[in-house]
Amino acid sequence: MSNSKAELLRVQLRWMNECDLDRVYELEQEFSPKPWGPLEFAHMLMHSNCVGMVVEHDSQIIGYVIYEMLENSIKISNICVMPKFRRKGVGSQMIARIAFALPHSTRKEITLAVHESNLIAQLFFRSLGFKAVNICRAEDMKEDIYVMRYRHQPRILPTSLILN
Repeated sequence: MSNSKAELLRVQLRWMNECDLDRVYELEQEFSPKPWGPLEFAHMLMHSNCVGMVVEHDSQIIGYVIYEMLENSIKISNICVMPKFRRKGVGSQMIARIAFALPHSTRKEITLAVHESNLIAQLFFRSLGFKAVNICRAEDMKEDIYVMRYRHQPRILPTSLILN
């Protein structure tokens, strides 16, 4: 996962709290191609293994991510960044924060599902090292969903660096 520091917008990432939900829901309705309803947010966030993070710029919430901590992986369930803040490293910083924990836990991969029509998301995740590993039919049966995965690879040092 790489993104030049010169391109990164300075943001603050923090845990989502109940006071953030109205703003998160606004962003979802305005900018997501397949928006969740309030019940979907409530259902996800009531589970103890679900985590929500918001990203702020100048004290304004400009994006969020909701993910599930599964036994062997982290599943991103929803992610959104306001369009005017896209391509400035905001999404990359959210994913990097999630990926940072991978080498320190039993979870070794991040998975997510992207609708076939959401080419922007497909290209974004691909640029971060995610690979499409499966194709499923969407529940509404109108399009396919690509299951994408990022797998943490521990650095392999050249054997010339091993001291006897």
